[in-house]
Parts: sequence; structure tokens; C-alpha cells
Amino acid sequence: MAKTTLVLQPEIDSRAVDHVRNTLEQLYPGDEITITVEAADAHQADPIISILDTNGFDYQSKGGHDGRSYHINARRKPS
Repeated sequence: MAKTTLVLQPEIDSRAVDHVRNTLEQLYPGDEITITVEAADAHQADPIISILDTNGFDYQSKGGHDGRSYHINARRKPS
């Protein structure tokens, strides 16, 4: 089981979304990924959540303890 971390800063643009999509394609069932964005950009995370939904991932999102970050923790579902 691999664990991957992506930090998408300073903003979530189309390039960042493509980077997430390309990274997810490399993950196997049971692999985990943490995607971190600035808390101020959490409202822009919908495209990432949509990609996780359509690519077979369970996920949970939460704000960071510092109030500056927003994390999406995901695991690819078994096939």
C-alpha cells in the first residue's frame, strides 16, 4: 500500500486538477493519497472531489489544526 501526498498551492487551477487526475491513475486499490490545499481555497476543491468519486476512491476532508490548510484523505477502493 503506497501513500502519496500532493500539496496544491497557491490555488486550484486546471493544471492542479490535471496533476491530481494523473496522480490518481498511478494508484492501486488500497493506496492512499492526501491532497492539501490552502483553507481559503477549500471551496475550489469540488473538481477534485468529483474526480475521486468517479475514480473509485473513498475520501474524507477536514480542515487543518492551524486554520490555514484543508486536507482531503482518500483511499482507492478494492476492485
